[in-house]
Amino acid sequence: MQKLPPFILSAILLSSPVFTQETIPQSAGMTPVVSTPVAAEPPLAVQPVAQGDVQFDEKRDPDADDMEALRRWIRDKRLVTVKEIGGDLSISGEVRAEFQDTNEVKNGIRQRGDGGAVNKAQYAWDLEVNVMIDYRTDRTWAAIKLEFDNDMGQRSGTVNKIRLEKGYLGGRIIPGDTFTFDAEIGRRYLYNVFDSQLEFSSLYDGVLFRFNKSWEEIGNYYFNVGALLVNDKTNHYAYVCETGGLRIANTGLNMKYSLIDWYKPSANRINDLRYKYLISQYLISYQFYPEWIGKRLIKFYGAGLCNHLASGVEQTHGRRQNYGWYTGFSIGVVKKQYDWAINANYQWCQAQAVPDFDSSGIGRGNAASVGFYTINADGDPASGETTAATAVGSCNFKGFEVEALYAFTDNLTLLQNFKYSNTLNKNIGPNLRYKQYEMEVIYAF
Repeated sequence: MQKLPPFILSAILLSSPVFTQETIPQSAGMTPVVSTPVAAEPPLAVQPVAQGDVQFDEKRDPDADDMEALRRWIRDKRLVTVKEIGGDLSISGEVRAEFQDTNEVKNGIRQRGDGGAVNKAQYAWDLEVNVMIDYRTDRTWAAIKLEFDNDMGQRSGTVNKIRLEKGYLGGRIIPGDTFTFDAEIGRRYLYNVFDSQLEFSSLYDGVLFRFNKSWEEIGNYYFNVGALLVNDKTNHYAYVCETGGLRIANTGLNMKYSLIDWYKPSANRINDLRYKYLISQYLISYQFYPEWIGKRLIKFYGAGLCNHLASGVEQTHGRRQNYGWYTGFSIGVVKKQYDWAINANYQWCQAQAVPDFDSSGIGRGNAASVGFYTINADGDPASGETTAATAVGSCNFKGFEVEALYAFTDNLTLLQNFKYSNTLNKNIGPNLRYKQYEMEVIYAF
């Protein structure tokens, strides 16, 4: 910067408000300040003035003013309390200490643990922390969930595993007495909205519309429909909906039908097969509260699904393997101290019924992470294509699962889960036998 001549510097100092009784002009967002006479400082110390009172000839970033306005808005919002703006703010969390004992045998060879064919632990310890923030007004809401899920161990442990599991906002467009229409956009998992024991484990980054209508003598009807982003690089979207009736005819009967379309035609054969899924599922359940078990909830359920786009491929010896079903029951609901609940179900799933990336069933363990159409389970065609002898994936299994939950206090619960599966069609891929026991101590607050 060029040094100013002494006579110009003196003129600036003498005309400065610090030598007068004048008031500095007020800028937008600033409070008027009246200066008082003070002793003059040495010529080298020029008093700064507010930036809003100075005109600059230099070019400025066109977004700078907008960013500064945004910063001021964020700063001011911190000074406004929830009590002033209304609504309900909820902050909750969970701390989970988890233990897993996983046993997997592939063609008679043990896969996990010390000396196993794959370098994966048989006994694993995890620590999971979930932080949930929810805010709701009469017509709008937002929800956030951060998950910290890390392996335990001085050598094997991790400290940097964090993900945004949920982050969406919504509003009520039609707030009727018997009919409501809501719209939501953001992130969550498909299973937070849609119901299945075999599918809907994928991230749901997209938009959702909810329609609900109730009749006093008929029951409650709903229709949820939305679109989700699969890959923005290829402009690939999926579409999903679920409709159903709850408490039909004022009984415990519930019926649900869902449809999800993952397919977008691709010139690459492997990518085309990976997303060639149009899955419909029909689910029926009945629940009641019998006296003989202390009016605890008992629920029986069953569902069947079909992938309508499956075709015969090399991995299936040219035959379609596109069906799946499950059935089970649950007893109890955990809400307070000494409550308990049990859920048990049997699952049967053919190789092409559900895509690997969306499978939520018992699965096959698959310690080697081999996909059904590609050698790598992530679906990368560059890893190479599988054959009828090597294809694995997450389906082609039959098995059962039992889960039990008990509340020691209103906050502390114990969750135990056992699952077992075996190969459904032994002519497709290797023969895998998989079982896992999991125990979680959960503190919720």
